[in-house]
Amino acid sequence: MSAASTVDLLRAFGGAKLEPDAVAECQSICQTFDLSTSELFIRWQTFLINQHGGDVSIQPTRERLLQVRGLVQQEQERKLSLQRRGPHASQAIKLTRNKERAHYDKTSVEGLLQGMVSGSQRDPLATPQSTKRVGLLKANASVNRNRAVFSPATPSVFAEPSPSAIRFSARTTMGRTEDSLHSELPPLVLASDRPPVAVRDLVDKAVEAEEVSSDESDDADGEKPVAVARGATKRMRYMFEKVGTRTEVVNRRIERMAIETKTEHKIEALANPTYAHQVDVTAVGRILNINLEEGLTATPLTSDSLVLETSRRLGNGRRIPLDVRATPSFSLFPGQIVAVEGKNLKGTEFLVSQFRPLPRLPHPCIGERPDVLSPFNAIVAAGPYTLSDNFEYEPLGVLVDHVLAASPSVVFLLGPFVSEGHPMIRDGLVDMLPEEIFCAKISPHLSRLREGLPPASLVYLIPSADDLCCPYVSFPQPQYSRETLLQMGVPEGIESLDNPAQVSVNGVVFGVSNIDVLFHLVKEEVSRLPALSDRLPRLAWHLVEQRHFYPLSPPPADCAGVLASQDARLRMQTMPDVLITPSQLKPFVRAHDNVVVLNPGLSSRGLAGGTFAKLSMHPQASAELSGMVLGNPQKAYPASFTSVDIVRI
Repeated sequence: MSAASTVDLLRAFGGAKLEPDAVAECQSICQTFDLSTSELFIRWQTFLINQHGGDVSIQPTRERLLQVRGLVQQEQERKLSLQRRGPHASQAIKLTRNKERAHYDKTSVEGLLQGMVSGSQRDPLATPQSTKRVGLLKANASVNRNRAVFSPATPSVFAEPSPSAIRFSARTTMGRTEDSLHSELPPLVLASDRPPVAVRDLVDKAVEAEEVSSDESDDADGEKPVAVARGATKRMRYMFEKVGTRTEVVNRRIERMAIETKTEHKIEALANPTYAHQVDVTAVGRILNINLEEGLTATPLTSDSLVLETSRRLGNGRRIPLDVRATPSFSLFPGQIVAVEGKNLKGTEFLVSQFRPLPRLPHPCIGERPDVLSPFNAIVAAGPYTLSDNFEYEPLGVLVDHVLAASPSVVFLLGPFVSEGHPMIRDGLVDMLPEEIFCAKISPHLSRLREGLPPASLVYLIPSADDLCCPYVSFPQPQYSRETLLQMGVPEGIESLDNPAQVSVNGVVFGVSNIDVLFHLVKEEVSRLPALSDRLPRLAWHLVEQRHFYPLSPPPADCAGVLASQDARLRMQTMPDVLITPSQLKPFVRAHDNVVVLNPGLSSRGLAGGTFAKLSMHPQASAELSGMVLGNPQKAYPASFTSVDIVRI
């Protein structure tokens, strides 16, 4: 149809104020999707109801109309998909699925009714639960006594390939290298009869004993035992914490860093920054956003809203505003532990002259390590593993092909495997349980992966807070239990790790944090001429500098709860050689200060394939020939022998 006139648009939108750019966008939407002005206004009203609670005072700006365009486009794509499958496709699929999901083993009416009353059978007409907060595996325990696991023959959500699946199969970027590290090293070739890699968990049992109980003074009512990493049983409340627990953890973090800073810089005594000082002093505390203290939760951190919080011993827990106008270089975010040098002339504001570097965790070179480093290769991938308009897991199938071709020594597959953020789950278009989806769509790929790899290769699954298959919605998370893996049809020979995980592979220390802390930090960081100018690696380096897998505090409102009572599991026990932090931000790999920081990217990005990382730990002789190591190789670090390629799926 022809473009809608300005008069028609003003008449349709009534008293709304339309700027010229908004009028142009309205005309473009009408012409692109063949809508009349009244139909466009109906969609605008729907947008107001869904997004702004029906507030009619909100004006149709160009930015909001762009969101309306996206909603109209999604509506048109759904209609086109239904037309391709036929007019009765959706009804037929739903009826067929409900019929096949009724796993009855009693033929008589009396037996059927008795089974429904006793709870031994599922009602096919009952509304299926699609959230992970209810204990989905327990709900299916009676069914599993008569049936092995969820049948892989469960029908697909779509009867035919979705439009995005067709486009995905015709992609031309598969196998393209997006980023690399030490590409000058020769390809690593390992023998087919190589011995298995030595994997050792670095979470110290003594450190676990330091964990602060979430309810130290009261009784244990409401607590439940949960299986943790090495099969031990620990009492924990992951949906409840006292304020005193969080403050105690913060105080310990500040005190721990203060003691080591004093020793590292040979400072006679740390000062209380809230007192007046006419000479330069050094203080240690935590960065806060003053806007959060005043209730302005939507205001990000700026150089004018910095506050330093002290520990109880160093400053009675008081806070003092920071003036960084004379500070030449800094990179700050809320929750960061810092060592500041400066003066407080009037007792009301601390004038920062510089931020002192924090002491690092011990990082022994190769010659000082008890383990002998031997070459190996690894593949790292992070979910989601399916496109955003189906559950066919095409990217996962391609990823498995890449893994089988590379035949790595170890494979890290990070969740989410069934993401709670998937559009079809959010819109209620799926009537399968998350475990059913995993068993029907993911387990066959894992079986093919395990059967195709050499017996010496190791495969690890790491949970995610966004994964509907994991019952723990907080961070950190214990690994998948063996019972959960069996319920989801995961084959033998595939293990699981905690989130975050700290492991040594053939003497190389890996730190893996499967939460999008980089995306959370990018919105909160404020910096000025930082030492590490590349922003994305700098965000990852904050974790190394803070010795913590989630140093941001408070976390965003839409983030899983970060358990202060489990802070010992979030602390780095040793300096990692490779830090893996998957994020929806641009994939990257960098080596900084003898540490490789890696964001492998996501395996699937909306309607397109994503990326994964191929990592190789080369022999020392190869690094010497390539000029990566000069002098005594025993004084080098594993980062000098590590090559990484981020590859497009």
